[in-house]
Order: sequence, then structure tokens, then C-alpha cells
Amino acid sequence: MKNNEKVLAGLVSLLSFLFIFLQACQKGELYDSARPKVVEVTFTGTTSVPLEFVYNNVVLDSTKGASHTFPKPIILNIADGDQHVQIREKGGNSVLRSYEIDPAIFNHQIGILYDNGKIYDKSIFYNLIVHPMGKDLEFFVDGKMVAQTFSGGQLTSKITIPIDKEQKRELAVKIKGESGSILTKSIAEADSNQTLKFLLNGNEAVENMTLPTLKNQKGMSLTFKFNPKVEFGQSTFLGGEVDLLFYMRDQTTEEVTHLSPELRVSIPLSQSFVTVELPPLPEGKIYTYDVVKKGTKVVPYTYKKFTSEDIFPALPNSGRYGRLGFFKDLTDYIFLPGERIVGILSVGEEQWGEGYDEVFIVPGSVTLLNDFVTISN
Repeated sequence: MKNNEKVLAGLVSLLSFLFIFLQACQKGELYDSARPKVVEVTFTGTTSVPLEFVYNNVVLDSTKGASHTFPKPIILNIADGDQHVQIREKGGNSVLRSYEIDPAIFNHQIGILYDNGKIYDKSIFYNLIVHPMGKDLEFFVDGKMVAQTFSGGQLTSKITIPIDKEQKRELAVKIKGESGSILTKSIAEADSNQTLKFLLNGNEAVENMTLPTLKNQKGMSLTFKFNPKVEFGQSTFLGGEVDLLFYMRDQTTEEVTHLSPELRVSIPLSQSFVTVELPPLPEGKIYTYDVVKKGTKVVPYTYKKFTSEDIFPALPNSGRYGRLGFFKDLTDYIFLPGERIVGILSVGEEQWGEGYDEVFIVPGSVTLLNDFVTISN
């Protein structure tokens, strides 16, 4: 009997312990604060400087090599510490940014976009389509240069701008070597994939051009700046105001048509844009032009032979040589009915006559600018 009582008492004690244990588990009273809380932290993104990653005043890892490659995922015990991972420049003390680590989540992806001493939430793309018209431009975001042109050439580029939510960043454009900005834009997150396009006219960034509508919808207008310099040749421009005198020529018979009334366009010394509307072009015809002193038919160029010290006056071609043409979408055009073309007109030279002692100034290439400006009526 005594043995049975002992067994019964033992069972009661065991059941009582189990009951207390289960109740404690339900209330969380047996939680062990020393138990490891393990998470995985992965860093991705871009940086131009070496960075290091810190938890509880201990450096976990850092970027690697000259390209600042981010480390492999880090297994981290966050049982101790304030459950925040800090990022700072390698060897520095200032915290660039702190990220909270949620112990209930195992995998943490942290994207880092470092720019000019700051880490941003995200980045956007911003497009630049710019023609500097022979000058060099520099592009800055909050004072840091992000793009530039070279040798006066055009720029078609997609730049990355790090940005925080609700933040505004400033894009400024400057002419190289000059103080002050010719254009500024406020950039927000909503401007992602937007495009800034303009051409430089003197020191002015031209984003929009208001052009007259065509009087004849089968005609074509040219709004252009004129470059009088013969880039490849022996002819020298004498300076002064000039006119462009237009002619029409048959491509088969080479017969020249003198337009009536005369189509003459004056080019101001300021070299600002001028506009001319060309009448519809009949089948088989092309346009050409002479460059002459304003109000005359005298060509303002001289020519020097390679084999002689003699200098000759260039002659008017009177529509016999050269042609007006341009490339658009990789296609060579002589006329585009109904369109308003914006561009830069240049000139070349052709040598004729016995001993090639007759030199004529002829139309050169046309640099199209339509892609760099928004045209309106």
C-alpha cells in the first residue's frame, strides 16, 4: 500500500510540473534572452568609395577592391545590440545611414546608393539629348559633375541620379570654363526617365522653338544657322554679311532654274537662326545655293592653290554645282514635303576648269537639330 501511495504521489508531482511548464510556455515566461537570433543580411547597390558595415560597434565586412564590390551575404546574430546595421566610409567614424533589422525576418536585402557623401533610398534614370553647337558643357547634380560634352560634340546620355522619397535634387548646366549656370532643373522621383533636350544658341539653352507654319503644305521650311567656314579645302571666307541665293537644278539635264521671284536669304552677323520656306520641289529636281555678299552676286571667298602662292577669287556657281541634302533616320533626303527642318548649313568647294583653277563654293552638309528641340507653332 505504501509503495502505491509513493507512485501516486510521484505522478501527481509530475503532472503538476508539466501543468506549470505548459502555462509558463504559453505566457512566454521561459524565453531565454541569451538564445541566438540569427538573420542574413545582403548588401547590393553602387558606391564610388569603400564602405564598411557595422553592428554593435563591430565591423562585419566591407566592400572589396578598386571597384568597391559588395560582400557576400552576412549571417548575423542580433541577440545583442540595438538591432541596427550601420554603414560608414571605410576607416571613418561618421555613420552614413542606419538600417533596422527585424528579428522576425531572416533575409534582409539592403540596397545602397552612395553619392557624394550620402546614401539614398533609390535612383532614377534621366536622359540628356543636347547639342552644344561647338562649345563644351558640363552637367552637375547638387554640385557634382555627372556628364560633359567633348570637342563641341552632341551628347546623348542616360544618367543615374540617386534620390530619396520626397526629395528634390538640382541639375545645373554650365559652359565649361565659365561661371554661372545656363539652365537649372529641379529633379524629383516622379521625373524618372524624363528627358532634357536642348541646343545651345550662343550662351542660351534653347529647349523650344516657335516656328511659322508652312504657307504651302507641300513646301519645306529650313530654320538654320550658317557656318561659312570651308572645313576641308583651300578657300578662305572674307567675312561680312552674306546672302544665300537659291536655285533649282534638273538632276538629268543639269538645267538650272532661276526662281522667280528670287529666293534670297540674308544671314545676320550675329549668326542667329533664320527661316526660309522652299517651294515644292518638282520630280527630278534638286535645290542648291550660292553664298554671296549681301545684296550682290559676288562670292566672299578666296582660294589658294597647293602648288602656288597665287590667291584667286572663288566664283559663283549659279546653281550649276552642289546640292542641298541631309541625312535623317540614316536616309539621304533632298526634300521633305510638309516638314520644318532645323539645322546647321555648311559649305564646301569644288574645283573645275583647266588646271583646276576655277573654284566654286557649294552647299555642304546639313546638321539636323530637330531631335534636340521641341518645335511648336
